[in-house]
Parts: sequence; structure tokens; C-alpha cells
Amino acid sequence: MKGLDKGDHILVNKRYFASDMEKALTKVREDFRSKHKIDQDAYSIFLAPGNEKNEVAWCMENLRKGVKEFLLKYSAPTSLSPKALPLDKFVTVLSVHEGSEGQKWVNEYLAAHEWTGNLKIVTNSGNEHFDAMAASDFGFVYDGQMASSATALHLPINCLINMRMHQQWWNDYYNRWWNDMNIIADYPLNKELIGGEAWWGKFCEQLAENYIRPDARFEMI
Repeated sequence: MKGLDKGDHILVNKRYFASDMEKALTKVREDFRSKHKIDQDAYSIFLAPGNEKNEVAWCMENLRKGVKEFLLKYSAPTSLSPKALPLDKFVTVLSVHEGSEGQKWVNEYLAAHEWTGNLKIVTNSGNEHFDAMAASDFGFVYDGQMASSATALHLPINCLINMRMHQQWWNDYYNRWWNDMNIIADYPLNKELIGGEAWWGKFCEQLAENYIRPDARFEMI
């Protein structure tokens, strides 16, 4: 799609924008998966737990447990389903910001805690985190610019937001949503998991819902 890039601007066709975007994303998806030895038909989970130490410390443990529970239920040999795909058909891609306190905390955490299944780690170096989004099927992203980028790259996500209940109520007094994309659309494009909602059981539930019914989030649009 380089022909659309004119240096200081990008050519966008209102009628064919969606199909042009899908062509570009498909190519990026195939290239990223080939580079990281991920099968094209594998199910990829994208995780971006934040850049700050307090952000990743808040959600990493529940993300790890949620992914583990999902894999135990839906991958062979631990799944009760005779049609379950083998564990190597599932992969988790973890995105961290290079040189940040969040990256340091995540590295220390992973050194002390075993991750279930196949784990790939990417950073913002060379914009590889964007490629990882395009190559994934579902994700959990700590709210911020990364969440907006995921929406632009057509990656269905849940937004994670560390907020106390009274803060949420105060925000709801002015806005129905917290995520920027939801506010712009005035619609929950990205499900918001705020405070106590962001626990491992909920993560497992959301992964299962997307895995079984990947188009369910579009039914109300």
C-alpha cells in the first residue's frame, strides 16, 4: 500500500478504505506470523499491560491467570472437547515499551512466574507492536494510545483501566465511556474493564466469548 503514502499525507478512498485496510493488514499479519513462527491458523492473544510500573503491576498477574485458564479449557490435551486444538495452536503476544519501568517489571515478573503456552514478546522498536496487533485475533490493552491504535488496526480489544469505583461514577457523570474511541463513536467499540472487573475470571470469559463467537461484538452495531 506504499503508493498511498505521499510523504506529508496519505491518500484515502472513502468507498474502498475498509478493503484497502484489510489488504494491508492481511499482508502484515502473514509476515509477522512467518517471522515469529506462528501458524497462520493459530489463535493469537495480544496483551499490552501498560508502560508504567503501576500499570503492569496492577494487571499482569490476572492476565497470566486468565490466559492460563482459557488455554486449559480450550486447548488439548486439557480441554474436555474432543475437537479442541492442540496447545501449540495458541500463542500469546506480550507488548512492552522498550526501556520503560514497565518493561523492567514485566521481565522480572516473567523470570519468577511460568507462562502457560507459547509466549512471544514484542516492543515498540520498529513499530513491531503494531504488526503484532494486526497479526492477533483478540487483545487486552491498558487504556491509552495503544488502545486507539488497536482500534485503527481492527483488533478487537478490552480496555483495562485501573480506577476506583467512586472515580468511575464521577467520570460517568460526564461521559458514558472512558476509552477515547468509545467516546468518539458514542458506542462501546472496546469493552471497558474497570477496576475490579479486570480479574482473571473475566479475562478468561472474554477470551472464550471471542474465540467461540468472534463476530459477536458487531451484532449491536
